[in-house]
Amino acid sequence: MLQGFLQSRHINFLTEQGNSLTMAGIPSSPRIQECTLERTFLKDYRALNLYKIGWSELSQYTQFVFDVYRNSFTDEQPWELTLDDLTTMHHEDQTYFPHSVYFGFMNSRNEIVGTMKATRKTDLVLLPAEVEYGVDVKQLSEAFNITPNRIWHCGRLAVNKQRAKAAGCSSRSLFLELLFHSFRHITRNPGAIFLAEADKRIYSLFREVGVPMEKIGSGKHYMGSEAYPVVISHEGMLDWIEYYTCDLLVQA
Repeated sequence: MLQGFLQSRHINFLTEQGNSLTMAGIPSSPRIQECTLERTFLKDYRALNLYKIGWSELSQYTQFVFDVYRNSFTDEQPWELTLDDLTTMHHEDQTYFPHSVYFGFMNSRNEIVGTMKATRKTDLVLLPAEVEYGVDVKQLSEAFNITPNRIWHCGRLAVNKQRAKAAGCSSRSLFLELLFHSFRHITRNPGAIFLAEADKRIYSLFREVGVPMEKIGSGKHYMGSEAYPVVISHEGMLDWIEYYTCDLLVQA
């Protein structure tokens, strides 16, 4: 788990303005304008609805991801997560909320079924790839001829397979939809790139569905398994969005 880099001052001054959240005291801080107190409906998907999760449901969101991770296996071993890890995850999500979009599928009982988040790099946000893998975001942004705030981190990918099955959906289909909406949000920003950490299963899954994910560093044991820092270019995301949209049209 990430340790030692979260700064509590990031979340000290969350204030309500209308139906949105802003950060008082640090007006120069870039933030995601879609951040709201309540969830925002995006799309109905069979028996599920896709939302941008609001501040009021963020704690439920974090707990869901923790529970899925705790019951998952990596490298044939269960993830050994503790309540301290849950506290850290809550802190991370609260800290990053003004700079992130938290996507979540929910069923008719308002239970979360699948999740993924996209977080924009800012001076107030240290990404896991920076802390755990030593990725120099300045060098990375220069390599792609962009500024560091065009780097987006994606994480909190989790699907409850039992709830998905009960709703008549596969975990794979929910993963693809979450990926599509995350990519679409990121690519609204000119030149923006995707940065994340991927273990061998996630890396293989991304490549299997046609996402041009590339490793940019050595692997290390992180979040329960061997994982690598990875990037996806702006063009790579746009190409995949087009491919995925065309595939949906063919299936329709």
